[in-house]
Amino acid sequence: MAKLVGKIPRKGGKALEMAMRDTLDGLYDSASYFGFHSSPQTIQILSIESPKPVNFDQPPAQVLRVQKIQDVTDYLIQRELHLERLPL
Repeated sequence: MAKLVGKIPRKGGKALEMAMRDTLDGLYDSASYFGFHSSPQTIQILSIESPKPVNFDQPPAQVLRVQKIQDVTDYLIQRELHLERLPL
């Protein structure tokens, strides 16, 4: 029988894979714990108010029609022309 004193056992590929899986499982557990951990001292309720009334008599927003753009170059040219017309 050979002496095993002073010899370092080699880890095979499968053992290394199992060690990495255990490490990743531990990290997943930690992330899940901190992600779902409730901490009451960090939540602060500013105020409780009733919702604002909605005015249904107000006309809807104005809809602007946009020219159909063929491709990206047309869009870029139109944008540059529009920017040239803006007052400084």
